[in-house]
Amino acid sequence: MGVQTIKQQKEEMINLSLNKRQFIDIFRFMGEQDRIEIYKELQKSLFLNRFEKLLQSTRTDDLSYDDITNEVETVRQERYETGMQISPNNH
Repeated sequence: MGVQTIKQQKEEMINLSLNKRQFIDIFRFMGEQDRIEIYKELQKSLFLNRFEKLLQSTRTDDLSYDDITNEVETVRQERYETGMQISPNNH
């Protein structure tokens, strides 16, 4: 029983060549749990790709920590002068 169970649980690699239409057709015939599993994997993959692109697009050597601090202090001062500062009692 132990050997048979291990063989059944072991995943095997299968090389397939599918076009998009064939993949979609196969996906439609899968059970709901398999489709959900694939959907979750796609979500993770797409999120990571989008996040990496975002990081790359915002990465710069032209901005220093001092630049950021100065900008934050400028905005805080402007907000204070116009009465728009945020306090814990003033949401």
